[in-house]
Formats: sequence, structure tokens, C-alpha cells
Amino acid sequence: MFNLIEMEMKEIPFTRLPTKLIYALDSDLLKMLAVLIQQESYWIEHKKIGDDGSFYKPIKEFADSFRKKNLQDVRLILQTLQASGFIHIISSKGGKQANYYRICWDKIATYNDMKIPQLIQSPMIRTAKRASKKKVEDSTISYQQKENDSTESYQHNSELIVQDCTTTIDNIINKNNNITIDNSVITKSPLYDEYKKRIEELLSDYQQESNYIISLDKYSKIETILELAQKHIPTSEIEEYHSQLTNISTMHDRAGWNIKLDNITEEMMKKYHTINIHNVKSPKSPQQFKLIVNDLLDKACLYIDCGHWEELADNVEKWITHQWERDIISYDLQQETIDKVYTKLAS
Repeated sequence: MFNLIEMEMKEIPFTRLPTKLIYALDSDLLKMLAVLIQQESYWIEHKKIGDDGSFYKPIKEFADSFRKKNLQDVRLILQTLQASGFIHIISSKGGKQANYYRICWDKIATYNDMKIPQLIQSPMIRTAKRASKKKVEDSTISYQQKENDSTESYQHNSELIVQDCTTTIDNIINKNNNITIDNSVITKSPLYDEYKKRIEELLSDYQQESNYIISLDKYSKIETILELAQKHIPTSEIEEYHSQLTNISTMHDRAGWNIKLDNITEEMMKKYHTINIHNVKSPKSPQQFKLIVNDLLDKACLYIDCGHWEELADNVEKWITHQWERDIISYDLQQETIDKVYTKLAS
């Protein structure tokens, strides 16, 4: 009977999970850590893991795992794990939501020597909660959490400057990584107005941008400043800005990316009733993605001067990466297609 059970267990996929942390973390944190460990194992198995042990997972996949529609709730779980030292969040190229993660196994190992009764008697590490209620008093914007004995507020401790919107890890991740219990009213940040003004300027500029590739960089910049602004602007307003950003991004995606076919002359346009612009549509599936890329490469070879191919290859890489970040294609397909593009255009 035991052998039969053992055989059946071998057929079931398992995720390795540190036993002591079962007694140290709340359910959301423990599940998030399990998801991250499973993702790390996948990347190691497929030889995709970074030299520093980092790996990628879209924020949307985390949200789907937790059945959460609000991405801010997912970010708070990840931020709490980071603040407690269990993971390290690394801002991805461009500073978008598509971050990389590294599990801090040395921190996890510190729990090995702790006895389970000791852990049970110690306070549980709980997921930080976002502000759930906005109060306006004497023209000062404040936040107040719902009364809950198990609620802890997550607070960044580094002072962030609006004008300095670099995507370095020091600007994204709080320096002291503290979780503090705070039942008081948090007053309006002195940087509130500056952040709002800058965000609204960037959103307006992004909306008016006609160059699709340049718009991708502007999207990244806005995502970065929204991350930085979370300490200074109410969550409800941050979510509204995210909504505006998504709507504008959707507008750009629907318009597509226009590429000039410089080998098509005015004479050819008149004779063949054609135009010298190729519109690269935004795909809705991996199958559409492959067809669009193949069509683009064919037209590039025929109608774009080879002197522009290297620049085109760099822009196509940005476009491909954007499709990956939209969760249209997998990481493997992204890498495979980028290699294909450079082989064709930059060789």
C-alpha cells in the first residue's frame, strides 16, 4: 500500500517549500513565495535563469494565480516579501511592470535554526494592506486604514524625486525595506502636487505622440514615475492614472506602428496605386504575432534600404518586447523572434 502511494506521489508535480516559513508567513505571502520558487525552478530547468539568479514573471500571471483584479494588491504581497528580505525585485529594462525577481535563499536559511513552537509564538509576517479610505480634512489629503488588528501598512522610506525618473533599482526599491504598524492618519505629502503635475504632463505628451516606438519609451517613463509616486499620491488616484495610461496605450496599439518603405518611389505609388507606409498591427495571439513579424521582415527586405536595417532591427526588438509585456507571446517566443530579426536584418 505504501509503495502504491509513493508511486502515485511521484506522478504529482511538487513545488519545494521551506517548512519553517509555513509557520512564519501568512497565506498570501506563503503562496506568493511558492509561486516564485516554482517559477525559479522552471527557469533553471530551461536554462533561462540569470547569472544573478533572477527570473521573470508577468504581474498579470501573479494576479491570475491569486484571482485578484487589482494589481496593486499583488504588488503589496511582493513588496512585503521584499521588505522582509525573502525576495529582491529588480526593475526590468524600461522600468515597466515586467520586473525580474530573485529569491533570497540566505534569508530563508536563517529560519532553519528556529524551532516551530518558537515560530508559532512569534508574530506572523502579514501582507501589507493598502489604504482603503480617503479623508479630506482642512484641504489636506490623508489616508486612513480600516480598523483591523492584523493590518500593517507598508511604507517606503527613501525620499524619491519626481524629476529624477531613472529606472535604476535604487529608485524603484525602498532603501530601508521597513514594514511598520501605523494606525495614524498619513498627511498629504509635500511632493503630492509636483508628482501630479509631472504625471499629467507625461500622460498628455504620451497621448499626443505619433511615433509608436517613441511612445513605448514614454510609456515606460510614466510607469516608473507612477511606481515612485505611490508614497505621495493616494492609491485611488494612482489607479486612475494607471487606467488613463492603459487607455492611451490601447489607443496606440490600435493605431499600430507605421514604418516608411523608402524604396517605394512616388512613381511606383502612382503607377501601382500603393503607399510607402507599412502599418504593423498589434497582434492578439501568438499566431498573429508570427504572421505579422514574417510580413514585416519580407517587406523590409524588399522595400527598406539596407542602410536602415540595423536601426529597424533595434526598433523591432522593442516592438517584440512590448508584445511580451502585453502577455501576447511567451518569453521563449520573444527570444526566438528577436534572434530571427537580427539574423535577417543586422547580419
